[in-house]
Amino acid sequence: MQPYKMPVHLNKPVFFFIFFTALIPGVYAEPNKDTQVLFDEAIQKRDSGKIYEAIKLFETILNSRPQLGRVRLELAVAYHRASQYDAALKQFTTVLDNPETPESVRLAILAYLGQLKSDQQKPETRHDFSYFVKAGLIHNSNINSTPGSGQFDFTGARVTTGPEISSLGTDITLTASHRYSKKSPLDLAGAATRFEWQSQASLESNLYEKTSDFNINVVSLSTGPAFISPGRWSSLANIRLDQIYLGGNTLATFTSFNPIITFDFGNYNGLTLEASYLSRSYDQTLDKGRDSDEISYGAGYNTLFNKLASGFEIGFRIYDNDATLDEFSYDRQEIYASAFTSVSEQANIYFNINTQTFEYLGPEFSSNIVRDETENYLSIGYNRDFRESFLKGWTMNVELAYTDSDSNVDSFDYDRTLVSVNWSKYMQ
Repeated sequence: MQPYKMPVHLNKPVFFFIFFTALIPGVYAEPNKDTQVLFDEAIQKRDSGKIYEAIKLFETILNSRPQLGRVRLELAVAYHRASQYDAALKQFTTVLDNPETPESVRLAILAYLGQLKSDQQKPETRHDFSYFVKAGLIHNSNINSTPGSGQFDFTGARVTTGPEISSLGTDITLTASHRYSKKSPLDLAGAATRFEWQSQASLESNLYEKTSDFNINVVSLSTGPAFISPGRWSSLANIRLDQIYLGGNTLATFTSFNPIITFDFGNYNGLTLEASYLSRSYDQTLDKGRDSDEISYGAGYNTLFNKLASGFEIGFRIYDNDATLDEFSYDRQEIYASAFTSVSEQANIYFNINTQTFEYLGPEFSSNIVRDETENYLSIGYNRDFRESFLKGWTMNVELAYTDSDSNVDSFDYDRTLVSVNWSKYMQ
């Protein structure tokens, strides 16, 4: 779980100055009680993201009370948030042309118009490219049981039942992302909702020093739409393709569809609902019994506190994996928790923990026992952002992770300790 970064929106000092000066007593006609109720409702809807519903309420008030300059200013801001720039400019101009408008309000509006005109000149559609690189060293105490670095789900993919092999290795991730977005929001149920299309290509690689037989390389492609209704909810539904290589040979192709929706409850509290369909197709004949279709769903609650310097997330996931052979089919339940806290402006510590239980449907081939397993995972880490010198923009991360699998089949009963030190950088 990573620290939260405050998004950048409108010019807030100008934004609040307008409304502070607009409240100066005696500037505009006082609303009656019914109008005040409508006005308060409009403000609440606008601030909760229901921009278009708020616009209708502001317009209703002005149809009967056109002299209410405060309402006109609030309507102009609502138009701005809906990317209806000409309509916003018209409302601001009406207030500017009113001889009763105080000079302080007039100056604030003129300052705000600079932001409005700047936004209006931005292109209707936008393409943003970003890149991520991570490189470091790892020490894996058990590469033959669980060869990956923990970044990918190799559930049930124990490679060999021989003695544990420990090894140093490299951990490399390269990612290129593209985001297409539209400036004008959509009107979904009265709320301003941004539309984006997000795509990503990545390479994840673990190369071991002791033997190359357990080297892991994963090439991934994903794409899909995203909808963001600020202050209300956001959703993403991507299709992902993963090509997995083990020891220099192709191991499997994973194809998945992953819809997610997060509801914003305010004060940095949110609820995430997720679902996934995953199709695993193995390339080697001896692995064909592992081919499977898996459906999962889950929910997680997250929050930030301590001036956004700390946060945690808790949740669960339930999986149903239907494989070609029953010995690889299972029902799986997972509960997880993660948390972070800042120890300085540039550094934080974090931990992740989860427990998974597996109930397999058929007996394992070599033992003729139906597997029943519990896997516990714990990681603790420290990362530091560098903001000056030649390291500016880079993040150092140090992590210790431990996995313990408790199985009724001896060959699947194992543990693993993974130590990693890496440097990463996000570039736009």
